[in-house]
Amino acid sequence: MVLVPPPIHPDDPGPGPLPGSILLNPQGYISDRTNGTTAGGFTKGGKRIYVTFWAAHPPRASCFTVHAPELGRSAIGDIPKILCTEEDLVLLLVPICAPRANLHPGDNDYFVYQAGAEDRPPSLQLILTPPTLFFADSAAALLRCRCRRGDMYFIALLCQNFTGTHFELHLYSSRSASWINKLMRLDSPKAEEYTYTSKAITIGGEPGSVGWTDLRHGILICDLLRKKNHLRVIPLPPPLLPDLPRSPPFLFQDINVFEKGCIKYFDMYLDIGSGLVVKGWEAATWRREVSSTDWEQCCRIEVRNNPAFPDAAPNLQEDEHARPILKGVYSGFPALSLHDDDVVYLMDKYDLLDTKASVIAVDMRNQTLKDVADFGCGRPFYSFIYYQSAISKYLGLWSSTGY
Repeated sequence: MVLVPPPIHPDDPGPGPLPGSILLNPQGYISDRTNGTTAGGFTKGGKRIYVTFWAAHPPRASCFTVHAPELGRSAIGDIPKILCTEEDLVLLLVPICAPRANLHPGDNDYFVYQAGAEDRPPSLQLILTPPTLFFADSAAALLRCRCRRGDMYFIALLCQNFTGTHFELHLYSSRSASWINKLMRLDSPKAEEYTYTSKAITIGGEPGSVGWTDLRHGILICDLLRKKNHLRVIPLPPPLLPDLPRSPPFLFQDINVFEKGCIKYFDMYLDIGSGLVVKGWEAATWRREVSSTDWEQCCRIEVRNNPAFPDAAPNLQEDEHARPILKGVYSGFPALSLHDDDVVYLMDKYDLLDTKASVIAVDMRNQTLKDVADFGCGRPFYSFIYYQSAISKYLGLWSSTGY
């Protein structure tokens, strides 16, 4: 799976400004091709490594590639991954091992990619980690800080201990290039409900807040710029269908932060009838200010499939600019658009086990289908296959991003 070639979008719009956010595939590819986003750095072993981004207009998925010319393709022992993005920064993991050697967690190299600007090219900085610190794919958050003393960033990881009410915060500062540890306490009767982090989010603001979301229960909020050792919890809205059997959260839920500290949450479920036939799906979005105490439901939509006409579109009206007609019945993997209000991207498949699918852009408020694009990453869909990132705002400042 490591050497699967990157996808190509020959029909994607050519030169022109990129949208405010893109659907970014967190699993990288190996390729020696470059463009204006390419940044070079060094591995822990002192070998050159390059990272390049290939942006596409949603609902097409964007991707990134890695090239280590001195190591060879077989030295990258597993799929490179994006752990999180924030503004012009991307935190990446590249597993590097010796030829014919077994891959161990300590072989992971971590990098922060910074997109280029008008006065500087893109950069790739190696992040050294303590020997016992390992990043879970969804547990890392980036916080960007811009001040008179210069720009800097933090990397924050939250690890739960065995008691359930105590957590260990691992915090990296780019200014000191070092890590510190803090014991954090969660004084809440809901502490035991928090099981694992499905997605980390950056809220920002004066306190420098970040959140670790258990998409089944709630968000643990930490104010990184304040000298406190307490976490606070924000519960999530109740599920649309409370008695629905639990599925991996990323299949049907998403959460993201929008301007001015507004958190938006998405939930959906498939309406499955007898014979495991999908009759349709229902979804809703909620929003909440960080300082608020309540969630406000924004939009709700119900889409029905007609089993008598399997080749017909469900009752989702097409926008006048939409191209293909929606024909699939299995929908999921939601991603809330960061630049197109009330739009959510969903994967749509004919069959649950299909390895090729479509990504649809659904306008929740107007209940319209805005656009559809083919999706194929060359790999099975086991976990996060894309998520929204605003890195596109900065990639366009530095040359072409077309593959």
